[in-house]
Amino acid sequence: MIFRNIIFSAVIVGVLVGIIYGLFQQYQISPIIYAAEEFEVVEEETTGTLHVHDDGHAHHHDAEAWGPEDGSERIFWTMFSNVMTAISFALIMIALMALHNYKSSKPKIDAIRGIVWGIVGMLSLFVAPALFGLHPEVPGTIAAELENRQAWWLFCAFATMGGVAVLYYAPLKIKAVGLLVIAAPHILGPPLPDSHGFANTSPEAVAALTELTSEFYSMTTIGMALFFVLLGACCGYAVQRFVKLDQAPIEAA
Repeated sequence: MIFRNIIFSAVIVGVLVGIIYGLFQQYQISPIIYAAEEFEVVEEETTGTLHVHDDGHAHHHDAEAWGPEDGSERIFWTMFSNVMTAISFALIMIALMALHNYKSSKPKIDAIRGIVWGIVGMLSLFVAPALFGLHPEVPGTIAAELENRQAWWLFCAFATMGGVAVLYYAPLKIKAVGLLVIAAPHILGPPLPDSHGFANTSPEAVAALTELTSEFYSMTTIGMALFFVLLGACCGYAVQRFVKLDQAPIEAA
């Protein structure tokens, strides 16, 4: 019963949050991405050539790579990805909230306290990596190797969440360990490219992409705040209303 309630709650929360964030993304973030793609320069793996139009715009066509067509197909798959991502986060958050309510002597999680959990999620997964170099980037931005960025992002995210957990749950005498854990990925430093800038170096592209980068960073920050605050509130309500681990022995009997 408890497992079913967790799954059911995560799906409902994920669909709701994913759709709301997806609508914000479609109207506020996606237009920035589409505009940046017009200046993207991509080298073809098969020929080593670039498809750059006379106006400085570049397009890449790879027969082996699949991608949704622009328009309704791309919107659908973007929205689907948002919903599945939200369900995944909701499943983790609801399970941890339920465990907190069952094991911890701290105040029980509800919608209001869930917002705090959402803020911690945003700080761990978005703010902490972005502050030290891995901020959102528009297409065409020169970046370090993807695998290195992914590895450091995971390290930073888990270190931040783990450090916050130590600060909140651990005895006073070892809370300082939480600060060291949070600082560890930033002491190491994120992987950065040898040079900053854009692949398309035409003056028109650089000017446009610089402006788009600023807009993209702002809109992505607002979008992530919407996503995590709403996710935390909805997960907190779901745990309070539908997921109660302390009732599991009674139901099992």
